[in-house]
Amino acid sequence: MSIETAFFGILGRDGESKVSGSGKSYVRLNVRVGDGEAGQWINVTAFDQAAIGAVDKLVKGARVYVEGKLGLDEWTAQDGSKRHGLSVMSWHCRLSQIGRNKPPRQEPPASGRVGHSDYAPVGEGRNSGAGRGLPNDDIPFAMEWR
Repeated sequence: MSIETAFFGILGRDGESKVSGSGKSYVRLNVRVGDGEAGQWINVTAFDQAAIGAVDKLVKGARVYVEGKLGLDEWTAQDGSKRHGLSVMSWHCRLSQIGRNKPPRQEPPASGRVGHSDYAPVGEGRNSGAGRGLPNDDIPFAMEWR
């Protein structure tokens, strides 16, 4: 049985570019999902070519979106105790376009003139919200209900 997962998270350290024994490139990530006490660390192994190409942007604190196969790993710690943790074998990993990673907003053209199709008309029709700056919501109907 396999469990597929998709989540947003924050990188706990910079992504590491690696090469497998068979010569296949991949990226190792440590991603925190959730807030406060409910937060969970997930080790991600991403074979996605876009993630491999963007490893220099996968830095500590960056927000990422990950899709992949979820697994539970078990290992023995240095003190001899058994430990468990989540891991994901990812087929899709991207920088998120929210928060810290969001590209800067582009300003409208400097001409000061707004094109006809840029905004909905304001102040027309009986339900227009005239004087309140609301768009025209008066929609004509071409058919009657019988």
